[in-house]
Amino acid sequence: MTAVHITFGQNGAGRMKQPLQSTSPPRFLPFVLVGMLLIVTTTGFARMAYGLILPYMEKDLGLSVSMGGMLGTIMFLGYLVTVGLSGLLAVRWGGKAVLLIGGSAVIVSMFGLTWASSFMSIAPFMFLSGAGSALVFTPLMSIMLGCFPDRKGTVLGILLSGAGIGMLLSGILVPFLDVQFPDWGWRAVWLSFGVLSLAVILTAFVILRNPEARGSDSNDKDKPAWFKNKGLMKVAWLYFLIGLAYLIPNLYQTGFMLGQGLSDRTAGFIYSVAGIFSIVGSPIWGTLSDRFGIPRMFILAWVCAVAGDLVPVVYPSIPGFVISSMLWGSSIGGLITLIQLKAAQQVPQRFVATAIGFISVFYAVGQMLGPGLSGWIIELGGNYTAAYGFGAAIYAVGLGVTLYAGKAEQKLAS
Repeated sequence: MTAVHITFGQNGAGRMKQPLQSTSPPRFLPFVLVGMLLIVTTTGFARMAYGLILPYMEKDLGLSVSMGGMLGTIMFLGYLVTVGLSGLLAVRWGGKAVLLIGGSAVIVSMFGLTWASSFMSIAPFMFLSGAGSALVFTPLMSIMLGCFPDRKGTVLGILLSGAGIGMLLSGILVPFLDVQFPDWGWRAVWLSFGVLSLAVILTAFVILRNPEARGSDSNDKDKPAWFKNKGLMKVAWLYFLIGLAYLIPNLYQTGFMLGQGLSDRTAGFIYSVAGIFSIVGSPIWGTLSDRFGIPRMFILAWVCAVAGDLVPVVYPSIPGFVISSMLWGSSIGGLITLIQLKAAQQVPQRFVATAIGFISVFYAVGQMLGPGLSGWIIELGGNYTAAYGFGAAIYAVGLGVTLYAGKAEQKLAS
């Protein structure tokens, strides 16, 4: 039963305070599953499925390839504009309120895309899709880490697997719905995604809640000076390196395999291996970090990422590409999971959402620069191996910085 407290002033008049929230912890499985479904819909469906739906939209609406690419850039711009603000808003309004606003924006964008008929009518909904997804992601991470402080790695790993699940489901649903509803085509996809996302948001409204406050919320003396927080800045630059390198195999492995003489079917199967390992990788890395510690797993994830880019360069064959897919598919989820856990360690709990939003700006800039830079390297070198070598070098820098920072922390502690 909810307790209501009444205070009395000097005149004896009673003033009712807000009901106290129950201090009992939320149930783990429903709470985390709802969070994962939010990532499936607002990241997997809203952002990552766009590349799958785009060819159908281009054909039906007469969009050029450059126009389709520009729409993707507009969606990314929406994400970049709001990802830094999302943590600040979560601190001010509460994480649940912000993610519900972001999820609602994503739903509006999906229903809007269902009825859009031109580049100009699609563009604002693409911006809204990117912006809404950012407003969900950061506050959700903060809520989950705050509610389950002893299982942070496991929780974050399960959540981040939602992006891979969303990609996998999109790969199944997009061609299926296009065939089942030929008169609607790609519009049926966006409509279905909108309905599914609405169901998830309503479920989140019922189940999710903000974590219990620890310490005084009114005292800002512990508020981090972001650019002066050396630990957080190291994490932010490491996140930039991940954003710079992680799209290289995702974008170019299929072309690399076809260039080595592999068939379309074989290339598609090997790419699906990466997708499967990206789904299971995040929970596994997160669980291992809870058991063996974040620093050890972070180093191991960097090593796997380096190897994932180097294996096909040294051994460009079916076994080499399969091993590469297993390594880069799982390690990317691991690096993103662990980097956010590292960020959460640098600030007080109530500023975790702001810290994740802060470092995500660096990650987003890396994502913006990486594809163009790697494409230029491929054109300059005349093959894919140069780009893969560039990716491996970036990951190696991340590994070196992590090892150096770890040794420095050990010296300070001794």
